[in-house]
Amino acid sequence: MNLSAESRRVVILGLIACVLGGYTYLTASDIRPSSQQARAHKEHPVLNFAPQDVSQITLVSNTQRLTCQRTAEGWQQTPSGLPIPTYAIDDFLSNLGKLLHLGDVEGMQTGPAQTEIAQYGLQPPQTSIHLQLKGQETRSLTIGTRNPVQSSLYAQVNTAPQVILVGAVIAWDIRKVFIAASQSGA
Repeated sequence: MNLSAESRRVVILGLIACVLGGYTYLTASDIRPSSQQARAHKEHPVLNFAPQDVSQITLVSNTQRLTCQRTAEGWQQTPSGLPIPTYAIDDFLSNLGKLLHLGDVEGMQTGPAQTEIAQYGLQPPQTSIHLQLKGQETRSLTIGTRNPVQSSLYAQVNTAPQVILVGAVIAWDIRKVFIAASQSGA
């Protein structure tokens, strides 16, 4: 097969690109673990708690409010005393404990003004979660609106001024608790 000069040049440049690409890939693999470590360092659980230490949960989402308390018989709504399926609360607490801090909203470290908080749906918050822990301080998470790509929610932890991003799946977990509470009272 006879190749023209132009075709030979393209083949040679393609081979050089493959060799350089392979070299870059092999040498960059030494860098990858540190970037994964940096991501792992940045992505950490939002709330630090053990599910078995939670004695009371208060959820407020738009116009809905639910307070439930751990009793010897299981989880009950307060003040009505209606039971809530234990699996629903256990699932919620497990998922909340795995909720990751996905990143900080830049420029919000020093305590944003109320107008800045409002643009993230945090003044007033769309949803708030308060966990009372046995013998410990209350843990709280306020949740605002979704980010522009709809993958995360803006949030604040324990009334800290920093606005962060958390996974949007927590909204579904909260809805499941409200559904379980409404079905247990039916």
